[in-house]
Amino acid sequence: MSHPIEYYEPVFTIGTIAKKIGVAVQTIRLYEQEGLIIPYKTETGRRMYSLFDLDRLACIRRMITEEGINIQGIKRIFSFIPCWEFKGGLDNDCLSCPAYYDALGPCWSLRNKGEKCLTEDCRQCEVYRLEFHCNKLKSVIFGHDDKHKEQK
Repeated sequence: MSHPIEYYEPVFTIGTIAKKIGVAVQTIRLYEQEGLIIPYKTETGRRMYSLFDLDRLACIRRMITEEGINIQGIKRIFSFIPCWEFKGGLDNDCLSCPAYYDALGPCWSLRNKGEKCLTEDCRQCEVYRLEFHCNKLKSVIFGHDDKHKEQK
């Protein structure tokens, strides 16, 4: 009896992920180094990836190869996600967090974090886990979705 793989369950090695999206292992490591992806690391330091990670990496590849967006551009796009909207709204903690005023990378890639995120594992954070379609990033950034269109 087979069990379906959970979407966020880290079950793929870096080599498997690299093959699935058609890049070198070093490319995946570069994306990690740039803060675009957060792999799960085992106790021995082995990187493991989930179906979510696979989808995110495939999106990143499409942005680079089909849209001509470089890594810095992708980091900037991810930095526009209003993380405070997912963390209880804009308050003093959010206003003093580098993610609010720093547009150089996504909130999960910042070294200094606000109080709300200090103890949180970014891989588990709902901001990092936002499901988005690569061609609909504005819907994530501006909080629009198909349901919003239907209500108008």
